[in-house]
Amino acid sequence: MIKRAANIGPGAFFIRIIVAMIPCFALWWFMGDGWLQPASDMAGAILEWLLPDSVNSLQLTDGTLQVVSNWGEVQGRLVPARAAGYALAFESNVRVLSYSVPFYFALQTALWNWNVKKNMVISLLVLYSVVTVSMVFLCAKSVMVGLGGAFMEANRHWYASRDFIALGFQLATLMLPVLVPVFCWIVTNQSELRSLFMSMSTKPGDESNAEPEESE
Repeated sequence: MIKRAANIGPGAFFIRIIVAMIPCFALWWFMGDGWLQPASDMAGAILEWLLPDSVNSLQLTDGTLQVVSNWGEVQGRLVPARAAGYALAFESNVRVLSYSVPFYFALQTALWNWNVKKNMVISLLVLYSVVTVSMVFLCAKSVMVGLGGAFMEANRHWYASRDFIALGFQLATLMLPVLVPVFCWIVTNQSELRSLFMSMSTKPGDESNAEPEESE
């Protein structure tokens, strides 16, 4: 029987997190990307709405996001896709975003608290929404870099600025996949973590070594 996290030390708990990552990330890897198709569809709709002059469609295949633009290339010059006879497409690896889900499950498995099913479902919905928004920034950055000046000329809105897309891309790939799962995990298991930290701050034998008060 697996012991509750409140009964172990910080070192053992950290090891449990590392061990829990192995099956969680293995399952995530073998599941493929089918579960991300709804997120890809939503991200594609958002991109087509926000960047209609640059984005034609978004496709998800074998863990790769392929955003198809409205531009082609003829003799080194960007021209509309109809004139070129084909459309330029840019690829991005979706796994740099979706590992937040197995990471959350690894933390939950290490804590071994499955009595918060409702909160876990809410956390997964939050993670899925963040992955969807992150797809938008990931693909927008790919199109922006791929089209260069043509992208900036066709999209003069504030959300299509180079700085805003670059900031969103950095958050989507470097910070959100780590910070959001940890935040959701903490919110989901507040009482359990409170007990865990209290047990870690109390050294073994503190109560037994305490001297009894002298009575008059």
